[in-house]
Amino acid sequence: MALSRSQAMALGALAAGEPLTTQQLSERTGMANETARAAAASLTRDGWVSGTYGVPTHWRITDCGSRLAATRRYREYRAAPA
Repeated sequence: MALSRSQAMALGALAAGEPLTTQQLSERTGMANETARAAAASLTRDGWVSGTYGVPTHWRITDCGSRLAATRRYREYRAAPA
């Protein structure tokens, strides 16, 4: 099943490997906080992302998520190197 655009954007932002809070994910993707949180939570249920239980939650891409983000279909959503 293909990812939604918001899921792909969240996965791409997390592909750099740095754990991000929902606020940081929102800022990097331009999505509203709730949209970013929902996208990350759905990616967690599918095993592409993991989240901490602390406050605030930090989202991190999994190895499987990294492989998915590197595929042709989702490569365009990865953040450009700084």
